[in-house]
Parts: sequence; structure tokens; C-alpha cells
Amino acid sequence: MVELIVCVALFYIFHLFLTMSLSLHKVPFLDWTYTGGDISNMTDLSQRMASAGDNLRQTLPLFLVLSCMSIILEVDNLLYAQIWFGFRIAYLVGAILNIYRFKLIRPLIWVPSIVMLIRMATNLIS
Repeated sequence: MVELIVCVALFYIFHLFLTMSLSLHKVPFLDWTYTGGDISNMTDLSQRMASAGDNLRQTLPLFLVLSCMSIILEVDNLLYAQIWFGFRIAYLVGAILNIYRFKLIRPLIWVPSIVMLIRMATNLIS
């Protein structure tokens, strides 16, 4: 589980830099370095990455808490955590490919990731 938590942390860092790096040809690096910087010229792809990053930040704290509790309580939640991570990767790929422009595609990837978090939580209390 510890290795997976490290992989998720690296994925999160990758996610953060992906948004910026995909717009560096339209937004100067200095504008990314302070809160008053004008990043309004981000590419559509960067805007989708930012949106996907916001979505990741909504569930990442819960994932980390459940993962750490799994380690402390010695509960095997590795499979559920790996599936959650797989859906998070799929969510990012979906944003890159812009498939969320179609109705009801986003919930097909997002909802199962939430179900995995619920499974992790119920596994902790059973």
C-alpha cells in the first residue's frame, strides 16, 4: 500500500505540472509563478487538465486517509486502492482525449472511483 501511495503522490505532482507545461507556448512561465499572473490564455487542453486536477483534489484527501488507516489497522484495501488509482488515470486520459464533451461519459469513470473509496471505508469497519 505504501508503494501505491507514493505512486499516487507522483501522479498528483505530474498532474500539477501537466497543466502548466501544456500551455507554456501561450502563457509565459513567469505568469505561472505568482498569484497575479495572467494564465487566461491557457490552451483548451490545459483547461481540461486543470478541471481534472480539481476533480482529483476532491477525492485525494479521502483516498489518503483511507489508505493510511488501512496501513495502521492492517486492513487489505490494496485492490480497491489500485482500482481507484486506475480510474483516476482513466479520468486523466479522458480529459486529455476530451471525451467528457459527450453526455454521461464522465460519471462512467468518476462514479466507480467513488465506489472504490466507499468499499475501502466499509472494509475498514467490517
